[in-house]
Amino acid sequence: MLPTIIHRTPTRRRADFDFDRLFNGLLDLDRSSRPVVPADLYETEDGYGLELELPGFAEAEIEITVDRGVLTISGVRAEEADANGRVYHVRERRNAQFTRSFSLPASIRGEDVAAHLDAGVLTVELPKSPEAKPHRVAVGGMK
Repeated sequence: MLPTIIHRTPTRRRADFDFDRLFNGLLDLDRSSRPVVPADLYETEDGYGLELELPGFAEAEIEITVDRGVLTISGVRAEEADANGRVYHVRERRNAQFTRSFSLPASIRGEDVAAHLDAGVLTVELPKSPEAKPHRVAVGGMK
């Protein structure tokens, strides 16, 4: 039996790609319908830092909670009323809602977490407890 050879034309490849994209999108409706907020997490000697891109959000639209070792950041931006009689054909910058949660190490002091919003970037400072910070141990102190 001879192997089957399938010839694909650029048009056929494009149709396959479009179909795959559509089909995969249907299977992942929950994730694709929610905006993904990019985040960077870094560690310093004194603690951890978390930066999230939140363009267009005001401080009052963002909520941050620490509960049982989980940091949750959520936000809701209300849709602006259209008083100019515009008819939109594409409208991607509408109301937005997001939630991101991060598990915190036990060394984080939840009551000392601080945050500020600057130029669309939310920075959350997560200080380490004094016991978790590196410290020098003297040699010869035991007898």
